[in-house]
Amino acid sequence: MPEGAAPKVLAVVRKELIQLTRDPRSLVMIALIPLVVMLLFGVGYGGSAGKVGLVIVDMDGGQMGAALVSAISETPTVSVEAYAHTVEEARLMVSRGKAPAALVIPESFTASLLEGRPVQVLVIIDESSPALASTIKDSMLAVTYYFQQEFARQVHGPSVELIYNSVYGPTVTSLEAFTPFVVALVLQLVPTTLISIAICREKEKGTFEQLIMSPVSRLDIIFGKLLAYFVATLADMLITLSVAINVFGVVIRGSVPDLLLISTMYLLGSLGLGMLISVLSRNQLQANQAAIFIFIPFLLFCGGLAPVELLSPEAAAIANINPMYHFITAFRGIMIKGYGLPQLLQPVGALLVYMGVMMSIAPVMLKLRLE
Repeated sequence: MPEGAAPKVLAVVRKELIQLTRDPRSLVMIALIPLVVMLLFGVGYGGSAGKVGLVIVDMDGGQMGAALVSAISETPTVSVEAYAHTVEEARLMVSRGKAPAALVIPESFTASLLEGRPVQVLVIIDESSPALASTIKDSMLAVTYYFQQEFARQVHGPSVELIYNSVYGPTVTSLEAFTPFVVALVLQLVPTTLISIAICREKEKGTFEQLIMSPVSRLDIIFGKLLAYFVATLADMLITLSVAINVFGVVIRGSVPDLLLISTMYLLGSLGLGMLISVLSRNQLQANQAAIFIFIPFLLFCGGLAPVELLSPEAAAIANINPMYHFITAFRGIMIKGYGLPQLLQPVGALLVYMGVMMSIAPVMLKLRLE
């Protein structure tokens, strides 16, 4: 650093810090972001974990079958969600989302073990969530190990083998499973940040006043901006999907119009949120900080980083009011499971409410602000 440069740098630092202290909203945001992130992590990932529900088909009905079910009930990460009578019934319950997996105890399970013959236990898994499927497999291995250790004398040593079967076939790749999460990121972060910063930039430069003075009405300005960023973000999403399908071989099993419909609902909600942020912010810095501030809980409780089923009850409650969680659930249901909208009433209903609230409040507040 040249001689005499240090004092000049320090002067710039002093000027920037003074400027920051004159912007209380930015100052509060800077102080709150790390605090809130740590609190959210503590609530969501530091408390007691949830349990994965399991459907049981006990075709054995004997002593060893009952002991295996009892061992499953004592596993910290798994709970018995329901019982089914046949393999087909259990498979249907998993494919309809009743539980992410089913365990089938075959006929003659007890007799085979007592006679020292090996026996295979079928585990039917919903592979649409790789993290959840991996947890189920680890839990089943732990249960089997515990069961064989507990009853080693009776079953004459390890002889239970787990056979896994995906309810949607073996072709669900990790990339397919993560595609809904990637699309959700695009439809949340991009439109919210873009529209909020764009409106604040116009307010800072004074170009908003020029638009207002023109023959264009305030509603024309608002809906023109909404439409522009809607088209831009929708193009982003289509490019993302196109790359996933044509480059990485991602398969969409359900209806493409259904995917576009739920994406449109979520995108309009995100644009409304961005517009609301622009109303509450005085400059681009505040708008940017607010968009990131709101994005963090959306990201933490959407089920993309960790399955909501494995989070604490408090975190699961937060996830249920998180629009991104419902969007990923609906997108995953259509893309991977091949569901139609009637099978996704809850997440689609939540997205409708999100879009309706944002589109009702944000344009009105921005119009009032302009007036």
